[in-house]
Amino acid sequence: MTETFFNSIAEKWIKEFENAFEANVDSRQKFLVTVAFPYTNSPFHIGHGRTYVTADIYARYMRMKGFNVLFPLGFQFTGTPILSISEALKRGDKDIVKEFLEIYRIPQEKLKELEDPLKLAEYFREDMKKTAKRFGLSIDWRREFTTVDKSFEKFVQWQLKTLRNKGYLVTSTEAVGYCPNDGFPVGMHDTRGDVEPEIVSEDVILFEDGELVFPVVTSRPETVFGATAIMINPESEYVLAIKDNRKWVVSKEAYDRLKYQVTFRGVEEIDKAKLLSASPMNPVTRERLKVIESKYVEPKVGTGVVMAVPAHEPLHFLRYLEEGEEIRPRIVIISSEYKGIPAEEVISLAGTKNPSELKDYIETLYRTEYYKGVMASDLEDHVPDYLKQFVKEEISGRPVKDARGKVIELLKKINAHDTIYEISNAPVYCRCGAEIVVKVIPSQLFINYEDPAWKSIALKSLDKIRFVPKDVRSDFEKVIFSMGKRACSRSRGLGARIPWDESQIVDSLSDSTIYTAFYTISHLLPKDSERLDDDFWNYVLLGEGDKSFIAKKTGISEELLTKMREEFEYWYPVDSRHSGRDLVRNHLPYYIYNHVAIFGEKYLPRLIVVNGFVRVGGKKMSKSFGNVYPLEKAMDEYGPDPVRLALATSSEISEDVDFRQDVLNSVYLQLKKIYDVVSRVSSISTDNAMREEDLWFSSIVSFKIREVNRLMDSLEFRKAYNIILYELYDLFRDYIEIRERPNKDVLTKFVDAWIKLLSPGAPFTAEELWHLYHSSLVAKESFPSGDEFTVNTSALLRFEYVRFVISYVKQLEEEVNKKPEKIVIYVAKPEQLEDFRTVINAIRSHKELPESEYFLRIRNNLSKIPTLIKELALTADFDEFEAIVDNTMFMLNQLNVDEIRVYYYDDPNAPDIKGKKSYALPLLPSIVLL
Repeated sequence: MTETFFNSIAEKWIKEFENAFEANVDSRQKFLVTVAFPYTNSPFHIGHGRTYVTADIYARYMRMKGFNVLFPLGFQFTGTPILSISEALKRGDKDIVKEFLEIYRIPQEKLKELEDPLKLAEYFREDMKKTAKRFGLSIDWRREFTTVDKSFEKFVQWQLKTLRNKGYLVTSTEAVGYCPNDGFPVGMHDTRGDVEPEIVSEDVILFEDGELVFPVVTSRPETVFGATAIMINPESEYVLAIKDNRKWVVSKEAYDRLKYQVTFRGVEEIDKAKLLSASPMNPVTRERLKVIESKYVEPKVGTGVVMAVPAHEPLHFLRYLEEGEEIRPRIVIISSEYKGIPAEEVISLAGTKNPSELKDYIETLYRTEYYKGVMASDLEDHVPDYLKQFVKEEISGRPVKDARGKVIELLKKINAHDTIYEISNAPVYCRCGAEIVVKVIPSQLFINYEDPAWKSIALKSLDKIRFVPKDVRSDFEKVIFSMGKRACSRSRGLGARIPWDESQIVDSLSDSTIYTAFYTISHLLPKDSERLDDDFWNYVLLGEGDKSFIAKKTGISEELLTKMREEFEYWYPVDSRHSGRDLVRNHLPYYIYNHVAIFGEKYLPRLIVVNGFVRVGGKKMSKSFGNVYPLEKAMDEYGPDPVRLALATSSEISEDVDFRQDVLNSVYLQLKKIYDVVSRVSSISTDNAMREEDLWFSSIVSFKIREVNRLMDSLEFRKAYNIILYELYDLFRDYIEIRERPNKDVLTKFVDAWIKLLSPGAPFTAEELWHLYHSSLVAKESFPSGDEFTVNTSALLRFEYVRFVISYVKQLEEEVNKKPEKIVIYVAKPEQLEDFRTVINAIRSHKELPESEYFLRIRNNLSKIPTLIKELALTADFDEFEAIVDNTMFMLNQLNVDEIRVYYYDDPNAPDIKGKKSYALPLLPSIVLL
């Protein structure tokens, strides 16, 4: 039943929705919603689903609020992800083939065809469209495009030329993440797991012995004064890499990585014995050092050559214990945290010699010595005469954080310093499987996001944008502030060509920065893309140029040019931009940068919504964990609407969703209960009398609907749908129990409103229920405001008080772990509501309370009373005793007890059971469980 019920409902309405959400320019206020368009290298998974359903719920809500909503979707073909997958299929990659067959359920006979990258992209494009429709996304499909469409290429080429004219494109020699197999720079979307290679420069200290140079990469150059040996890996092969007529000793693994960034004139083999017999000189102390082998040297890290600093590096101290006095420790950093040899103390504190277990302790040592350490005061005693003055004045006795820069300065003065680049978050792998290296590329084209004027404009523009969640703005500030140049061209892959160098392709994070503007006119563009020159784009998107001249030049009629310009001006800017949290590091800041550069602040997105990730089985969804969950699979198992609700409403928008079976089952069952109840409403006997119970229900529904509107406006979908799915269900159940024959008008209005409230989150189910009673599309109806319902504060207060007392009793039952047979309730007198008001008014006006333990008790217990009751009781009067007496039967049924007795707290004839009479306060009765 789980697999078929909601799927059968959805199948009925998918065709009805096909063209229902096409949006055209009209007199209404517009609302443009966009999501980050998907790469077509795999099917939609539930991670996509979360972002897209969040956007769709908001789009549907705003549509029902009366806005002219446009929700378009395009497809990203650009870059290498598609190419890498097709090539993996071509070479028969077992993991990819297994993934396609078992996870994506693609027929075996189809795989050969998908070895063609364009056919693969088209296959997944169509698959995604089918999934999007089945998922209920309210998209205007007329505006669909791909990033390899010729018209989009012209658009991107115009964008690049505009950036170049403004000085934001530069050509320079830079270090970039690079795939040695594919032969081009890479970014986050080119790597497995969407990891952005983080490139840092590292200091290299050169230890020389004749023609040999032992280059040591270090993050702690100040420890060179304590270097007492050079270490190499015993298992690794070493080579001589010739750089500037100097022969660098590096591991073979390091050479294979460094050759992409360092200009080596050649490479020679060298015998390990020759290295071990060398005596390289410490460039600052001028001491000859021994070369030793050590298992603690990682040949893939740095150069595969390490300077042994046994006093300040625990792993080196372990090697000292093996080697003995020849590499004895020399303390060069003093800290109050360590009394003896720091490295030795760290090993003792850790109680282990296991390198992996020592890692955190080593990091603590590094931080402590950097922030709290000072350089030893006698360092000048260990250097030659010509260095003594500099070392004494600039380094000895100085805080480490100040001395580090001076040590580097010293090393540069004596020609013993160099720099290499490392990937700090290595290993990072290309989608083709190769490990990413750093390559220094001459004449690489970059978008210059580090331009200070542009950066300043981008930072200031954040004031014009609303962010959900609010605290994500600080992440944007940090990313934009630290953003550097972005390589924007590739020599290989799919996508738009660089207009002045057609051998280069625009990368996928550079052609996706203003593409949302393309949606406004994509359905109107002529098929002959060659006519879409720069003058065309300048007019349509910037309003520049002479329309008549452009019409004659391009052959595009003035009427169509006018229409496209009007479409752009009407729809732009984006009103709500939706994305996952991972794109805060790149795409979304690029989006802001490019909008202010090309369009100015006027067309910045008005709202950016960033949602958390989706976890499966408590883990981040990842192929390496084997927990990738295709959206189609989820819908097969539960149906579209339960999956939509589970993804959008089981956590706050900023939090990760844990996509669990128990959550899906819970949502499924609750939606099914609502379906069953609403579909049977016509069988309920009604009358036309308006009684107090009807007034209560009408009032509380009005209140809840107003709260839903507030929550939907702020994209708090979890709270909104908690009301829609659960609270309204419970209220309706109570209403039917209290009122045997409910008021017909109230019941009809409620059912209509409930279905409408359900519609943005569960559109198929809502449509099915709506058509039990109406013939229009509920998706096109107005969202309830609460004004449709009569509000009677007295009736609302009385019944909400009764429901509160019921919940209060249940809470007490849980606390004492007792199921009573009888309940005794002591309540305050009606006139005591004035005492409650006195306390509230004193708090709100910051006045002193009357000196009385009674008033103090009222104040201290206010938090136990529901907010709605407190607000209503400020103006409405009622008798707590009468409210309970009039609803005793309802309370008996709800609490499943034999008897309920209620007394005024001061009734002289009432028994004072357990001395509880005097505990009663206004709106907070004293309750005894018997």
